[in-house]
Amino acid sequence: MTTAPPAFPPRRSLSIDRTILFVTLMVALGLVLIAQLWYLQVATGAQYLERADTNRLRVETEKPLRGVIYDRNGVVVARNVSSFTASIRPTDLPRDRTARTDVFARLGSIIEMSPDEIGKLVEPGRVDPFLLTRIKSPITRERALILEEQHTRLPGVVVQFTPVREYPVGLLFGQLLGYTGPIPPSQVDARVASGYGPDEFIGLSGVESSFEDELRGIAGRQQVEVDAMGRVTNVIETLAPTIPGANVVLTIDGSLQELAYASLSRGMNRAKSQQGSLVAMDPSTGEILAMVSLPGYDNNLFATGISQAEYSRLANDVWRPLFTHAIGGQVPPGSTFKMVTAAAALQERIVTPTTNVACNGSITRNGLQFRDWTLQGHGPVNARQALGVSCDIYFYSVAGGNPYSGLQGLGIARLATYARAFGFGEKTGVRLPGESAGLFPSPEWKRQAKGEPWYIGDEYNIGIGQGDLLATPLQLASMTATLANGGTVYRPRVVRELRETGGATRTTYLPEAVRTLPVNAEYVAAIRAGMRDVTNSPLIVPGFAGTAFAPLRTYGLDMAGKTGTAEFEGPRDSKGQLPTHALFVGYAPASDPKIAVAVFVYGGGEGSEIASPIVGEVIRAYLYGVAPSMSIDR
Repeated sequence: MTTAPPAFPPRRSLSIDRTILFVTLMVALGLVLIAQLWYLQVATGAQYLERADTNRLRVETEKPLRGVIYDRNGVVVARNVSSFTASIRPTDLPRDRTARTDVFARLGSIIEMSPDEIGKLVEPGRVDPFLLTRIKSPITRERALILEEQHTRLPGVVVQFTPVREYPVGLLFGQLLGYTGPIPPSQVDARVASGYGPDEFIGLSGVESSFEDELRGIAGRQQVEVDAMGRVTNVIETLAPTIPGANVVLTIDGSLQELAYASLSRGMNRAKSQQGSLVAMDPSTGEILAMVSLPGYDNNLFATGISQAEYSRLANDVWRPLFTHAIGGQVPPGSTFKMVTAAAALQERIVTPTTNVACNGSITRNGLQFRDWTLQGHGPVNARQALGVSCDIYFYSVAGGNPYSGLQGLGIARLATYARAFGFGEKTGVRLPGESAGLFPSPEWKRQAKGEPWYIGDEYNIGIGQGDLLATPLQLASMTATLANGGTVYRPRVVRELRETGGATRTTYLPEAVRTLPVNAEYVAAIRAGMRDVTNSPLIVPGFAGTAFAPLRTYGLDMAGKTGTAEFEGPRDSKGQLPTHALFVGYAPASDPKIAVAVFVYGGGEGSEIASPIVGEVIRAYLYGVAPSMSIDR
């Protein structure tokens, strides 16, 4: 019997197998997608929501409004005006290089900058990508509107409303107020660490610099909502309030400042001088009432960004208009220093107020002849008379000795003690940048600085305010104020008080007495009497009136003062004489001083002819009223 072979199972269709495989894959893929969706929505949903909020929410810094500056009478001398700035927040720029370059090109065509210039300002590593970087400031209102209209095509570009400084009377207050500008590269890290934005403006000179902390205020912080272009659409929360800067009230009388500027300018023109300084002070407080340095500059040039050409012109000017000569210029005080020599000689009993010293026109020491300013001399003079006629021989004698008169002399060490008591050789401490200390030379200084020994001629020269002795106009004004008030040295001040935006007083700066002169009142009185004779006496010794009597006799002032004519190295005239600076210091009323003034005119010649009328005009205007004429807001 034949056995049939085993039967094989029937073959499946190929299409059925493929269908099963496809269904299996789809099910698996669905399960993966479901799992991923669960992971995104449940497991890490909070994380992604937080990340989305981070992209939508941002903490913005709100810059404070800078304080306004007023003169002592409430006249605005520095204020804020509306301006616009084109800035970029790098993190909001397109990631694509081509798209980013297109933004730079479009922005550059509107604000007139090349794309490369813009790109360099925001290149990675140079700036914080999350902070606004200033690209150009100021820009016109029209350009700001164009940028706003095209904001969808300019991602990352932000138009900021940025107040800028305006100085209504720029030239009058140029060096005193100073100016604001971008943070210098060397200061950026330190300023940012202390809370500044890298694109902020700061005070760079004058009061704007020395009172930067008070004027700036405190920046605030806000949490804001931004759109896809990085533009703020809503303020969510104020994290820290913005506190405006304090308003600063100066000690300066704007009207007096204007008159002092004009008077100094006229005097310089008469002398054909290119440089001069004036400082006026209240002798009872140390407040500076006027301070002028010429040549000057208009600080409005810096407010909106000075051109390189204009800055180079100012910086390269040999007469240094950017330099505050009134506090930084170091000049020989000439005969204005004779009050210091007199005070030292009287207090050290080298002479008494009535001691006469023979003034015969010259002294010969070690074969060298030291002349008086008048060849015939003044005859016998005491301290008061010597000041009145400015007798050089008297001050040579009391400073370095005179064997013909039997005077031993102070010597440089004792004279230095009194000079420093008056404030020479050290900074006054006025709160302004750029103050110099001047120079009171010594044998040690001369040996180290010049490699030369000390001679009797050095003491003679310093006794009359010449030689290597240097002082600032502010030091001369402070010396004059000290004598005017009877012997108290006050620290000079340029700011009276700080005020809140609403007008309330935040801080009042009170007079600061630094020290009292170590000079008896009777000796100060003798010196003051001599200064009064300078301007009021028609006859002090036979043939000689006060050195400033003639130029000031028509002013009708009860004023005390001292002329100074200081020689300096330069071309000699036809008589072989060196050129001279013109100086004058004075205060008034002599019986009850309200104002003390010092004037210096570079190469001005005689102090009596050029400098004393300037002081007379300023004092007369201050005491008898100065009509305000500055066309500025009050």
